Parts: sequence; C-alpha cells; structure tokens
Amino acid sequence: MPEIPEIRAHAERLEALAAGEVLKRVEPLSFTALKTASPSPNDAVGWPLRSVSQRAKFLLLRFAPDAGDGLTFVVHLMQGGRLRVLEPGAKRPRRPRDGLARFEFESGLGLLLTEPGTQKRAGVWVIASDPAEAEPLARLGPEATEVDAAAMAELMAAHSARLHNFLR
Repeated sequence: MPEIPEIRAHAERLEALAAGEVLKRVEPLSFTALKTASPSPNDAVGWPLRSVSQRAKFLLLRFAPDAGDGLTFVVHLMQGGRLRVLEPGAKRPRRPRDGLARFEFESGLGLLLTEPGTQKRAGVWVIASDPAEAEPLARLGPEATEVDAAAMAELMAAHSARLHNFLR
C-alpha cells in the first residue's frame, strides 16, 4: 500500500507537534464523522495526548490520564483526508464542508479532520479497550510491512479468492 509511508509520516509529525497537549474539546462537525456512540469522545477531555501512531490506513490518537488506561481515537482518513493542524487562534469551522471533526487542546492548538470531495466518508471511532481488538481494526490482517514471502504464500493459500479480491 503506497499510503502507509504517508500515514506513518503524518502520525510522526502529529505526535512531535501535539504529544502532551491536553484535550479541551472534541467537536464532530458532521453527522457522519463519529462512528461510535460509546464511549463518548468527551470522556477524554482533560487528558493529555500520549501518542499518535498508525495501523494500516488508520491514525491512532491515544489519550490517557496517566500511562495506564485511556481512550484511543481511531481516525480513518479515506483517500485524501488529513488531520490538519490549526494554530492557536485559528477560526473554528462550523460546517462539514470545512471539516468533519475538530480536536481542540487547552493550549489553543487544534486538529481538524478534513476530506476533499463530496463523499465525506472519513471517520473517528472512540475505543476504550485495545484498539487492535476493536472495530474497525479487528478485521485487518497483518501489517503489509511485516509480511514476508512465506507468510504471503500462506495467506494466499488459505483464501480461495481471486488475487484482485485477496489484495483488497
């Protein structure tokens, strides 16, 4: 997947910029942006951003009151989406065409989930447990960067799908 290096670089840049920032507000700007109902994204308000990582095409923003349990925001950017950095004092978008969701920190820094085009399918899941075991990550296979030729042959032998469908 050619997107993995881009997603990984995006996660590293966001972590360098916002790690340690305390969450002030999560604001879904579009009806379809938030994909889960429980736990509430507001449960993470007051917690610092502990890490930003990547799993396949998803960004994982982990908020926790300490090094222990917390909440992970799983963000799918779709094809052209981004978590755009908004500097302190930036105008707050109010319409879905300007952004799908906004993370605002106590310092005034913000992250705006954007997606070009008209479909607006990017989304945010709020996960309280291990993100790897929860939707949407539970249905993913192994990381593409960690599969060698032998493992790929095993995966292909276990599926009777055509190559095109297997790779999807």
